[in-house]
Amino acid sequence: MQEEEARRKEQALLSGFESRLTKTEFDGIRRGVQQGIRDIEEGRSEEFDADGLRNLGTRLVATSVRKLSGRHQAR
Repeated sequence: MQEEEARRKEQALLSGFESRLTKTEFDGIRRGVQQGIRDIEEGRSEEFDADGLRNLGTRLVATSVRKLSGRHQAR
């Protein structure tokens, strides 16, 4: 019963999210997903354990912070 209610809430949240996307955003997400599927099918993917995923996240955040700070300094 709780699982069904959780699923319904998730669906409602997702439809609200989708309705706020522009066509360009929606198309970009679709292209990204399709590319991801092709990458997996062609063996261009990596498996991560919990520590590896945390490390990847840390590196991505650090890279984003550096890029954002570079943009702010350029203004």
